[in-house]
Amino acid sequence: MTPPVKAVPELRLGFIGHGRHARANLYPSLALAGARLACIATRDEQAARAAANAHGAGSGYGDHRQMLAQEALDAVFVSVAPEDQAGIAEDCLKAGAHVFVEKPLGLDEADARRVAATAQRYGRQVMVGFMKRHAPAYRKLAEVIADSRNFGRVLSFNGFFAFSPWTDTLRDDTYLKFGAVHIIDLVRHLFGEVTEATGFRNSRDADISMALALRFDSGAVGNLTLAAAPSWSREQEELTVTGQHGFVRTENLTTVAHHHARPSGPAEPWQGLHEDTVVLKSANSPASGGHQDLYLRGFAGEVAHFLDAVRHGEAPVGSAADNVATMALCDTILRLPHH
Repeated sequence: MTPPVKAVPELRLGFIGHGRHARANLYPSLALAGARLACIATRDEQAARAAANAHGAGSGYGDHRQMLAQEALDAVFVSVAPEDQAGIAEDCLKAGAHVFVEKPLGLDEADARRVAATAQRYGRQVMVGFMKRHAPAYRKLAEVIADSRNFGRVLSFNGFFAFSPWTDTLRDDTYLKFGAVHIIDLVRHLFGEVTEATGFRNSRDADISMALALRFDSGAVGNLTLAAAPSWSREQEELTVTGQHGFVRTENLTTVAHHHARPSGPAEPWQGLHEDTVVLKSANSPASGGHQDLYLRGFAGEVAHFLDAVRHGEAPVGSAADNVATMALCDTILRLPHH
């Protein structure tokens, strides 16, 4: 006789923040995951009550500390101003809740270490919103390079990330930690910890330009070109990874092409059809709004992953402790020469 499946209790979830990013990406992803919010907190109580009504939450609060004190929450989503996120995440941990917090978690390595220590002290999980880890294109890339028999050892990579500045006050530190940090975290996720970082910065005011060379403990080496300039009126991101027996390339989250060079047989490879390249494409494009965007860019995946981790008592991918190394690498890059 098949034993009955144990029901997973519904989580009591809170949300702190109701800004543009949260409204466009996180609240809809929670709805796609079938999650129900118990409460919402913003800086204005009237706005919080309106948000709670809009999202089907039971109550709204003008102070997140009051919400944490009055509601018995299993987990809290935090998406507020970057300079406030570390402190609010710690408040949630001290109240006994697991935390999903938008990037950046802390403005430097020291902030990141403090939150990681708090999470360990209170025995709660923290997941940082590095959604590119959960984007289907990069998940497929990770699958391809993990196939050591067909792909071989990862040798090198070349990455590019650029967009138009979102403000004329943008500078290297805000560009890196509020935008390009996603790519910095992604290469750590794919290739391991960085043992050496070199390169140059050639930024002028809000026109950002960085050329980086990275060496990883896995033995892989790679280049990253990071830019922000009005010329890039549309966001562009590319990543090509070279292995011993193949290469894989992603572009703009919609295309993954992986090529495998087959060993030669009786004839030389060029004498026949011995190699193959598989090209995978999405049915939709990212940054177009709607559910396509939420899935392709990884928002739906990251939210579902966090909820599953909390339900099953597992550590999520992209923890507070893992975030320390990402923020430390950002700090290292910002110390590189500026020309």
